[in-house]
Amino acid sequence: MNLIRETIEELKQQYFADERPWVVTYSGGKDSTCVLQLVIAMLQELHAEGKDHKHTYVVSSDTTVEMPIIEKYLRTKLEEITEFAESTELKLSAHKLSPKIDESFWTLMVGKGYPAPTSTFRWCTERMKINPATHFLQSLVNKHQSILMLLGVRSAESQARQTSIANRKLNQRGLSPHDNIPNAFVLSPIKHWTNEDVWTYLSNTKKDTTPYPWKNHEYMMSLYDKGSSEGDCNIALNPQSPSCGKTRFGCWVCTVVEKDRSMEGMLAHGEEWMLPLWTYREMLYQYRNDSEKRDDRRRDGSRAINEGGGPFLMPVRRELLDKLLQTEIEIALNYHQMKKEASDYNPSETFQLIKDDEITLIQQHWDDDGDIKKSAYRIAQKYSRMMGESTETPLRSKLENVTDEFNIDLFERIYEIEAYRKNISTRYGIVGDIEKRIVNFYKGQFRETN
Repeated sequence: MNLIRETIEELKQQYFADERPWVVTYSGGKDSTCVLQLVIAMLQELHAEGKDHKHTYVVSSDTTVEMPIIEKYLRTKLEEITEFAESTELKLSAHKLSPKIDESFWTLMVGKGYPAPTSTFRWCTERMKINPATHFLQSLVNKHQSILMLLGVRSAESQARQTSIANRKLNQRGLSPHDNIPNAFVLSPIKHWTNEDVWTYLSNTKKDTTPYPWKNHEYMMSLYDKGSSEGDCNIALNPQSPSCGKTRFGCWVCTVVEKDRSMEGMLAHGEEWMLPLWTYREMLYQYRNDSEKRDDRRRDGSRAINEGGGPFLMPVRRELLDKLLQTEIEIALNYHQMKKEASDYNPSETFQLIKDDEITLIQQHWDDDGDIKKSAYRIAQKYSRMMGESTETPLRSKLENVTDEFNIDLFERIYEIEAYRKNISTRYGIVGDIEKRIVNFYKGQFRETN
């Protein structure tokens, strides 16, 4: 019995062992695709025999800051899975999990000023991946009492992964309890598969007579090829290729790593239209480490002595939003100019890096921090976004009647300190910050006029 047949038979044993619905975690990468394809093959065999008696949920995480080419690929795959399930009448459904608007990357970084993430302050992972998944999985547990999750993890991925798998406590069926969700159990059906096993199985999909949501995995292989930064890794010809096996696609804004190798690989191999994203990410990395860009106090008013300071200052947040919307336009222009002769070009393709709802929430956070200009709306309207939102405020209107633009700008900067420092217990800190802001303001005016 070969490895594929053996794995499918083992899956069948787990399927009939209890009434728990299955949850297949799907990232679009080779390992999760391998698991999903094995499950679909099994389900079709059971469906033909009338024995597929419970539901399988395919869940995928969308942080909303995925690389556009990866976001499009994953969206397409989920649509294919949904259409396939409907046409084959399999008890299968696809679900995309995204963070709540108030926990999105842009709402927190641009709205509240959270600094770009570091390895020691990785505030994004929990809010953008863990929380949405936990909420969905917990809802399934509440509905079905218990669930079984199928993960595409393998011991051969890395030493750390091998150690993690080895340390898991397994019951007599080879299941391990989920770390955070009661009554959720985990199965790793390909944990002993090698890199070669996975690629060989996926490469032979088009020769397999079993129907799947996809005809082949050539496009996924090309993504690994481009993202490997190693040139042509020839997955289809050489499944043992180590460079492709190690490719990782993360959020395009990720500053936890010093260099985004997958983006650099993409730019070097036919996807140079995404260069503005790389430029913006590099800016975030530099700004995070620049103490002049960050407040010396946290949002609770306490002094920030670690990680270079507190949140991004309000002028920096305005700059980040402005450059983000500018980047949104640039990648769209680049895409349609550079890709129009490519075989995968879509003339109707559009790009939106930040949602209108996020801009609305950003403005609300800026209001709380003393922004009297409705700056988020004004910036958005420069780029033909949020055109229906008013930028008039009572306080701004009153000031315009009694003073000039120069003094309004100075007042606004002082007012921002008052609003942002509302949690400070003593006035001493506020007065000192105001004095510093006034000195810096006049220095800036002096430089502009000389």
